[in-house]
Amino acid sequence: MQAFNFDRVMDRHGSWCTQWDFVADRFGVADLLPFTISDMDFATAPCIIDALQQRLNHGVLGYSRWQHEDFLSALQHWMRSRFASEIAAESLVYGPSVIYMVAQLLRHWTQAEDEVLIHTPAYDAFYQTIIGNQRRVLELPLQRDGDTWRCDMAQLETMLTRPPL
Repeated sequence: MQAFNFDRVMDRHGSWCTQWDFVADRFGVADLLPFTISDMDFATAPCIIDALQQRLNHGVLGYSRWQHEDFLSALQHWMRSRFASEIAAESLVYGPSVIYMVAQLLRHWTQAEDEVLIHTPAYDAFYQTIIGNQRRVLELPLQRDGDTWRCDMAQLETMLTRPPL
């Protein structure tokens, strides 16, 4: 595997980057450090650029399907090697974004006015997705412990087992 420099500073301004070019649109102030989007501010690894370049060299960028063995087996390999989990190919579904899929799962597993527990601090889009789907946010603040954050497991159990409000 190639070594990669994650410390190289990349200026994303002027690239239509939501994280940096639209701070004022999102927050009403232009000079904030936007830590709300899990975007990457480091260069793309050369192996990824090489794979994309190989695809670009084909010359046609039409619609593609995701339900093929190459894609599904790569996802299964990732789950197996990273999380020791076996996942059936037929259980995989496509979603255009994480937030879209969170909204779909909220609609599938909960009803309007149900409470949805999230750890805080949390990504602002999680709040908006829960509220926008007529669910109520139930916050469980993470506890600062030196350089890490910890979940109060006793509080989590209490919150998950109490009757809904």
